[in-house]
Amino acid sequence: MISNRFQSALGYVAPELACQSLRVNEKCDVYGFGMLILEIVTGRRPVEYGEDNVLILNDHVRVLLEQGNVLECVDPTMNTYPEEEVLPVLKLALVCTSQIPSSRPSMAEVVQILQVIKTPVPQRMAAY
Repeated sequence: MISNRFQSALGYVAPELACQSLRVNEKCDVYGFGMLILEIVTGRRPVEYGEDNVLILNDHVRVLLEQGNVLECVDPTMNTYPEEEVLPVLKLALVCTSQIPSSRPSMAEVVQILQVIKTPVPQRMAAY
């Protein structure tokens, strides 16, 4: 049986910790942060249980992006948001939730990427 404490963290816990064979490190935090980004953008829980299926949020978003359905990922209750930031933010979240810990960025890299995403396009072009 899963304890209530761990069960409430399902979806945020890095896959390598689920088997309890590895120690917690920064890459585990990055995974949880990526899931938090996905939850905020989509308005969905990291793991949702249906009658006949289980939806894993990062897998669901990955499929939608592969199909080119970027805006279908966005929480329908979100009234206004910068559409041009949705795809880069979702891609960042998916990199953060990579199944391979060494493929995840550091939190410092995550911050840098978020700053680039938030920078208006004319300023970004001037930086090159």
